[in-house]
Amino acid sequence: MLSLRPYQLEAKSSVYDHLRTRDDNPCVVIPTAGGKTPVMASICQDAVGLWKGRVLILAHVKELLEQAADKLNAICPEVHFGVYSAGLKRRDTTHPVIVAGIQSVYKRACDLDAFDLVVIDEAHMIPPDGDGMYRQFLADARMVNPNLRIVGFTATPFRLKTGSICTPDGFLNQV
Repeated sequence: MLSLRPYQLEAKSSVYDHLRTRDDNPCVVIPTAGGKTPVMASICQDAVGLWKGRVLILAHVKELLEQAADKLNAICPEVHFGVYSAGLKRRDTTHPVIVAGIQSVYKRACDLDAFDLVVIDEAHMIPPDGDGMYRQFLADARMVNPNLRIVGFTATPFRLKTGSICTPDGFLNQV
């Protein structure tokens, strides 16, 4: 069983503080190779085990989906999770945690049923405006569960052209 490093525990604690005290959605910034995926897995473990919630982990490439699945197995083998990804040839929909490729699910929020939490790996991939797959999926997922919370993870919370990925009216609101 893998345990989190002190800065990872601090990130997880900050997410919980944010979700408890605010109505918007946080973004966790951890440098490349700093261990974002173990933090995500630990949050999934708590969401399912302590709060009986349902979590969706979204990413844009199958390597990140495989990495998330590996960390879930290492950190919380008791959490049953599924994978929804055309590239990985799986379409699981009923597990308490689903690891999904955005390309595979962006038109299927209603098919996946309600989630309490969506965790987005590489959250800087959410476009600042327009439609896009992430924006379409998150809007639909909020229709299924208006109380949906979103937690983004990234090493790059700032875009050169548009600035911070966290904005008061965006999907992610504060680092």
